[in-house]
Amino acid sequence: MKFAHSFSQLLQEEDFPADWQAAAIRYGQLKKCIKKVQSELLDLGLTVEVLKRLVEEAESPIVKYMFDGTVHSFQPKLVLTIDAVNGIPPDPNLPEDTRQSLENLVRRKLGKEEVETKDVSSSLLSKTKPHVEPKSIRTVEITLFSDSEFFHLLTSEITSLEALQSRSESEIRSHVLQLGQSVTAVAAPKLPNNKSDLYPWREIFRIYLECGIFFSNLEIESHQERTVEKATERLTFFADEIRRLGIQAKFKNPYSPSLFKMFLSVNMDVLRVMRFRDINRTAMTKILKKFDKRTALGVRQAFPIFITPTGPLASHLSKAICHTLCTSLLNVIPQLDDYLCPICSSISIKPVRLSCSHIFCVRCLVKLQRANKDPCPMCRSKCVLSADSGNLDVGLYNFLKQYFPKEVKIKQAENEREVAIEHWRNIHSESCQIRLPFFMGKHCTMVGCLGEASNLLGHTSFQ
Repeated sequence: MKFAHSFSQLLQEEDFPADWQAAAIRYGQLKKCIKKVQSELLDLGLTVEVLKRLVEEAESPIVKYMFDGTVHSFQPKLVLTIDAVNGIPPDPNLPEDTRQSLENLVRRKLGKEEVETKDVSSSLLSKTKPHVEPKSIRTVEITLFSDSEFFHLLTSEITSLEALQSRSESEIRSHVLQLGQSVTAVAAPKLPNNKSDLYPWREIFRIYLECGIFFSNLEIESHQERTVEKATERLTFFADEIRRLGIQAKFKNPYSPSLFKMFLSVNMDVLRVMRFRDINRTAMTKILKKFDKRTALGVRQAFPIFITPTGPLASHLSKAICHTLCTSLLNVIPQLDDYLCPICSSISIKPVRLSCSHIFCVRCLVKLQRANKDPCPMCRSKCVLSADSGNLDVGLYNFLKQYFPKEVKIKQAENEREVAIEHWRNIHSESCQIRLPFFMGKHCTMVGCLGEASNLLGHTSFQ
């Protein structure tokens, strides 16, 4: 199946909106323009074989095809390099038929009668020249007409596609911002009637980040952008994983199910824009390849760079949308991994911020001070032993209690248990008798454990 037909069929099968299909690259019309360019070159005696010799096989390119001007106003032109004295190409190794074609072309362009009077001997003489002085070289510009039609049409369509991509990006970003506000409302830590969906949404976003739908989250893959096919596969896996874990059944707020559907819909919109971009980028690549095949002018690499340094229809959409997703949606639900103590790998309760700005839980810091270790475990700054109750980050502590109530409760219970065991060991080492009254009542144990930890950090209670 020819690409023109498959391209048109693919646009219809993907069910793109009508305005999207109207903005797609008109592959068939561009093919007709290529035929005109080829016919115009043949009229000048520049067949594909001749141009290949001039561009690829000559010692230095005798023919150069370039774009003069800017993206908004440019003129493609064919530039010939000739000898300023006798009007023939400077390369002595060109075949005679190629040389004759160029001489005829120069004769038409410059109208030099002296070129017309040259015989075969002068051509043979020119072949024996070992070197042509730079001062005897000149260039002749040959302006075509049909190539301007081709490239201006292609440029116009690429501009329309990029404008469409920008509009789609703005619409998706707007939906993401609205979704972020709605999720913030239903996942607020304290809602009436205990209707907060903080933990289900946190689990959804955690799995979403781990799936790496649009970008690989593996360093070995350099966090590269995924193909549309791979991104679709990862999004399907994400939806299946949410369904398998039954997370939607844990929703308490009646608005959360519809918000989750909206979240999936936003991701599908991103995939659809990426798919449309890739289809048109393939069409552009193929039409430029066909242009080179019919003309041998080598525009497949030069034209995309001329249009924009990063290449037309660049893959910045997924990067921009992912940035918006992370900053305006995923970050509205704090993730536990961002608040773990670097030493014990559990939530940093109570968080102590050292003078070097690194944060540790109070229990790990107490252990470091007991061991008389002054260097920070992260940056080696000597600031551990100087830490006291003033280093307690009260704002962060209240934040953690608000957004991670379950984890805070578990960590505090572990701290109490650990300190109680330490007390028991200390008492047992002093005497074989166990003084049971110390363990009478949970409150007494908690006061004892946190009191000891706080005393080691400046004799001020963290309670």
